[in-house]
Amino acid sequence: MVRKKTLSELEQAEIKLQSLFEKRDALNQEAQLLRQERDLVHEKKREAGAKLRELKDRRASFAGDARRHREKRDELQAKAKALIEMKRKLRSSGHSDVGAELRALRRRVSQMEMRQQTASLTLSEENELLDDLKDSMKRLKQLEVLKGDQDTIAKEIKDVDSGITELFRAADQEHAAAVGLSDKARAVHQETLGLVHQISALILEGNEKHEAHLAARAKADEVHAKLVEMREKVLSIKGAKRTEAREARTLLRQQNRAVRDALLDERKLEATADAALKALLEKGKVEIGR
Repeated sequence: MVRKKTLSELEQAEIKLQSLFEKRDALNQEAQLLRQERDLVHEKKREAGAKLRELKDRRASFAGDARRHREKRDELQAKAKALIEMKRKLRSSGHSDVGAELRALRRRVSQMEMRQQTASLTLSEENELLDDLKDSMKRLKQLEVLKGDQDTIAKEIKDVDSGITELFRAADQEHAAAVGLSDKARAVHQETLGLVHQISALILEGNEKHEAHLAARAKADEVHAKLVEMREKVLSIKGAKRTEAREARTLLRQQNRAVRDALLDERKLEATADAALKALLEKGKVEIGR
């Protein structure tokens, strides 16, 4: 039966460290993707915002033009109403039908002149006729002046009527222009409402992407902190093993040196003994330890 190999503390730590590296890199990649998605959403929001500003400018332009046309319309209508009031005053300041009275008086004066010229009258009748003719002529001149004034007023009223008609026509044109521009402004406003909703949705989406990005970054930082701690542990274990190995090598060298020294001493003793034995054989005595 093959015995299952047990992982050492260092091997376990290195496996855990590699796992933390992979997890941190995956979280950093996720955070980067979320940041890119967030930036893309923000770019869409900026584009929509620029389009919204353009639409608001168009709407303001239409509304401003419509307001100016309405002001012009109101000004024209005010002028027309002023002319109507003037016309009323002109009519109220005029006299009754002077023309009929003037025509009748002219016929009467003509008849009196004819009578003076053709009829046989007494002195008193002639004087009475002359006085009547004189009064009629005086009244005739008054009526002619009044008729002239009435004709002038009638012409002015006619001119005023024409002016009133023209002013109301121009006011109607200004009103139509104002209505058309107001319709355009409302249409653009409806378009801006759609963009406002779109921008609101993009802001919400961008905030969600940003929060997700921050969460992924926080997890990556948390894993990185564990990674640093585990790396320190691996380095510590490796350092301890290197120290242990170095101490073992030192001890081995010491043991080797001790053995070598012992061997050297043993060889030295053997050499001394051999020399003493040789001297004994040669001289008949042995000196040891000299």
